[in-house]
Amino acid sequence: MQNNTSTPAAAALDMEQGEVVGVGYVRIPAPELEPLFDFYNKAFGMQRIGGILGHAIIMNVGRTPEEATANKRVRVILDNRLAPVDQNPVAFMVRGIAGVVERAKANGATVTMEPLVARNGNVVSKIVDPTGNRIELLEEGSDKDENLYLVEKK
Repeated sequence: MQNNTSTPAAAALDMEQGEVVGVGYVRIPAPELEPLFDFYNKAFGMQRIGGILGHAIIMNVGRTPEEATANKRVRVILDNRLAPVDQNPVAFMVRGIAGVVERAKANGATVTMEPLVARNGNVVSKIVDPTGNRIELLEEGSDKDENLYLVEKK
């Protein structure tokens, strides 16, 4: 297994000059905020926990807005100042990937890759939300170090 945490650049990084300590949030393009929020709420159980002026809705996962606010995982921001992109700007960790895909489809998503076990052992699926943003779904538990850092032999 390859360890990606110790590279020459990382070793040379002077922590007194600052360091990245985690991911703050993921920002998703949303030309129309409310319809896209409705999709993320119904498909993924995300709750509105705040906003930024009139251009963004801040969300997180939880059964209630209070639970979502207390959730310390990465937050998601829908932002109407951004244009949809043709790539995977976000990957959601999920449990029960087949059910999540079906719920997303029932709420307007297009499935571009049905759930499957990838060559590296991860269970993945890909969808496109109603605005055109591509989303990868990754089954929690399949993202083991030996799967994430698998290096193909030449």
